[in-house]
Amino acid sequence: MIRKFFEFGGALVSTTFSAEPELLSDYRARKEYLKVHNLQMALCYGEYGDLKFPIVYRQPKDHNGNKKMRDVLNPGSIHLPLISDRLKNLLEESGITGWQSYQIELYDKKGNRVYGYNGFSIIGRAGVMVELEYPLLELGYSLNSYGYSFDLNKWDGSDIFRVLPNYILITERLADILIENKITGIELARLTDYGDWSKSKRIL
Repeated sequence: MIRKFFEFGGALVSTTFSAEPELLSDYRARKEYLKVHNLQMALCYGEYGDLKFPIVYRQPKDHNGNKKMRDVLNPGSIHLPLISDRLKNLLEESGITGWQSYQIELYDKKGNRVYGYNGFSIIGRAGVMVELEYPLLELGYSLNSYGYSFDLNKWDGSDIFRVLPNYILITERLADILIENKITGIELARLTDYGDWSKSKRIL
């Protein structure tokens, strides 16, 4: 059963456009790190509280090669991915559960408005990720140190969900949909192979 799940992430490619919330940059500049954490968690988990929308995202001015627009942006941030209208529509039309979008205003480093993107929060939940146990060789080394699992009894049944401490997992059904529709800017790793990046699937 665990083999039917995949770890989901943005493909770490330096050419992909990335941006962060303007408010997050302001908090960081003022060294208000608790507010940085709280904002990240609110957007990450979809627990918005009294946040006001749209959330303004800006590309840092020192990002010179980050120009490529893909279906998933912000590959370096598991907390704050942005998704294209194309991906949002695909998730809705396919009846995918465990996520919600929020309204953003996105700007490049020159201040030009970029259209067609949405904030992406993951509201599906499971328990804690655990490393799979493998047989040991005679000398005490692990036969194969790849692979993770989680408690299925704590999974809420969503197609996309978060597992503590900081993982995004998806069902095989959603992985197939993303691959078939050539959704760009993603990297998928079957959970039982997690850590063996030679077996991951990257779509740029």
